Amino acid sequence: MARGEDPFLLAKWNNMKPDITLVFPSSPFLIDQKVFPPLGIMYLSAYLKQNGFSVQCLDMAMHKPEMAESDIIGISFTTPQRGEAYKLAKYYKNQNRFLIAGGPHATHMHPECLSNGFDIFIGREGEERVLDFLRVSIRKEIKAVNCPEIDDYPFPDRGALPIKDYKYEIGGRAATVLMTSRGCPYACSFCAKITKGFRMQSAERTVNEILDINEKYGFEAFMIFDDVFIIDKKRLSTMADLLKDKNFLFRCFGRANLIDDEVCELLKKMGVVEVGLGIESGSNIILEKNLKGTTRDMNLKAIQKLHDHGIRAKAFLIIGLPGETISTVAETSSWINEAQPDDIDITVFQPLPGSAVFANPEKWGIEFNYDGRPQWYKGRPGRYNCNVRTKELSATQIITYRNLMESTYKNKELLR
Repeated sequence: MARGEDPFLLAKWNNMKPDITLVFPSSPFLIDQKVFPPLGIMYLSAYLKQNGFSVQCLDMAMHKPEMAESDIIGISFTTPQRGEAYKLAKYYKNQNRFLIAGGPHATHMHPECLSNGFDIFIGREGEERVLDFLRVSIRKEIKAVNCPEIDDYPFPDRGALPIKDYKYEIGGRAATVLMTSRGCPYACSFCAKITKGFRMQSAERTVNEILDINEKYGFEAFMIFDDVFIIDKKRLSTMADLLKDKNFLFRCFGRANLIDDEVCELLKKMGVVEVGLGIESGSNIILEKNLKGTTRDMNLKAIQKLHDHGIRAKAFLIIGLPGETISTVAETSSWINEAQPDDIDITVFQPLPGSAVFANPEKWGIEFNYDGRPQWYKGRPGRYNCNVRTKELSATQIITYRNLMESTYKNKELLR
């Protein structure tokens, strides 16, 4: 890439500070932090650069805090990352930097962010709000910005970070991540949304982004990170037609209530080799109580449909949801035996700010502590820290059952 092609590199060449540094905190609780690049700050970077601002992006999984060059620092973080984010805020505040909190945690817990060193917060989708702030603080002019259609957003600024240093494979090929929608139309009790409504990119825009990634970076495999990627059959059909001869590989997420033969045929045509399903529990009691909108039988049939079409199925499960008992844990175990997914991912339940359960735990029949201790739902085996208690299960029991289920079923011959 020539220096003149990137505003940040040009600014460095001219010995100028970038207008803003966007930071993604580290996630030391994960087995490997260098799997997926942080799309959130990459979307922001692309949009700000499109509007004439220079941007530096740092991922603390591979960078150091002292590398930040701007006087304005934006830190985008999730609830599990909040401890690391507040350490960064303290570090930068001691240098008299102006700090912006963004991302899911700032959206729902901004008073906490402001009390931990941040000057302002920008919640929900941040592109227009950050742009407005920079126009006022740097360009000294105020101009209304109309929110564009989702197809109008530029592709994430994948050149802002060393994208080839992230290691993820699908079918033996180096892969990277993309998102094709914002929001979710479902209302699961444990979900913490930051976007109002639900918007999907067009099939054509999404395919153009895939082709752009392939042309610029050489990737031939892609992880589509939307929870509801398969929700629109017409869009999926168009994508399958446009990509059928490209020999790309894909992995995506889906919901059991959206899986049928037609969807499986389209996924197969497109090059999808694995679908991850948010099964959550093998108990109808838990699924109904937590407003999942699926049933045990529906989840069984979804796994079978995928297998019938030669597509791997990965089941994502949660132990400790509202209503969890010894009996419902046993139902989840028996569901795994019956469904025979190709892989499983088992987490402990952690109520997230912005979710229905977090807002009213008494209504959902659970207790939890929200304090300074780590609160992550996915992390290193053997190091889980559960802070939830249901009416029947203690936090220790939830961790014990989670670990037992993983040791029993993860990477075993039982799973195909």
